[in-house]
Amino acid sequence: MIRKGFYVIVVIFALSHCGKISIAPVQMPPLKAAKMNHLWVTTTDYQSGLLVGIDLVQKSLEPLRIPIHSDAVVRAPKGSPYFYVINRLGADNIEWGDRTNGKVLGQFSVGRATNPQDIAIINPAQAYVTRFQSNKLLKVNPRTGVRIKEIDIFEGADSKDISSTDPDGRPEMTWMNLQGARLLILLQRLNSEKGFEPSNKSQLAVLNTASDRIEQIITLKGTNPVTEMKSFFKGFVVGEAGIIGQKDGGIEFFDSNLNSLGWLTDEEKLGGDIVDCLILDKNRGLAIVAKDTFGVKPTTQLVLFSLVDGSVMSVVKDSGKYSLQQLLLDEERNIVFVSDRDPKKPGILALDSRSLAPLFASYYQTGLPPYHMVLAE
Repeated sequence: MIRKGFYVIVVIFALSHCGKISIAPVQMPPLKAAKMNHLWVTTTDYQSGLLVGIDLVQKSLEPLRIPIHSDAVVRAPKGSPYFYVINRLGADNIEWGDRTNGKVLGQFSVGRATNPQDIAIINPAQAYVTRFQSNKLLKVNPRTGVRIKEIDIFEGADSKDISSTDPDGRPEMTWMNLQGARLLILLQRLNSEKGFEPSNKSQLAVLNTASDRIEQIITLKGTNPVTEMKSFFKGFVVGEAGIIGQKDGGIEFFDSNLNSLGWLTDEEKLGGDIVDCLILDKNRGLAIVAKDTFGVKPTTQLVLFSLVDGSVMSVVKDSGKYSLQQLLLDEERNIVFVSDRDPKKPGILALDSRSLAPLFASYYQTGLPPYHMVLAE
């Protein structure tokens, strides 16, 4: 039986890792109650996986054993008691359950070797799943897994919209963002025949969820979009990493009409490859950048940058290793959560979004290194 507070869902995928996993509780001061009172986090050491639920208001912790894949991300839709785990490469399925009692209620395949990336829940009977190794967006019933249809991303598009130096025929669709009746889908357009190098263009596909038709394909300013689409006033930003190891990417801003207003900053100014980013206010943004990625001592830094000229204002945190993974903004509480995959000290750092000072001396402990975070009710 689950108590209120921290609750942890534990899975062991390899038999050699089927022993008990312990997470030493750290008594973090409770945060004030808000609309979104939980963090759900997938964690992994790439052999075993944990889905960790953190109650930000309570302070107790209890582990359960429920299987998820070691390569997974999570969604917890607003207004819904359910969680959805996207079990990626090698598992190729969606797992869903009830967040209120920590029970898995179902699991369904999305196609062998299709490598699902994200799920967008439209209503209890309809959802879309992006699949990295398919050119077709999958529409399913998110509870039963029954396939409603497959939607070819490039069907009906003009040749100028889809022409690319990417020869494998797949758009490499990844993150999605639902805006009213529009579903925005990031297309990385990588060349799998050359080590998944970015092609000459990456794109944003716009799906009308009423008609299931792709209405528009927008070419991004840069290539290889790696971050989720993060809200920025009435629009959103996306981090584009380009070729890893080269300072050719940037953070692109789109307004509410999907017009690109260009880069807010670029990798040359940030000093490394973009890993993740978010906007704090009208003047400041945060980015995780990787430096010396293929060098002797790769590292990740959390940097504060100016929205006026894109310059770095300060280095908030230097991990000293390649470990900082994701940024998540809690706007209600003015908190930035930073996931740190340091194998010796993994966890989630909480920063005040105004001063960027740590709220607590300790991390929220997650057992295995954190991979993907979402806020939930």
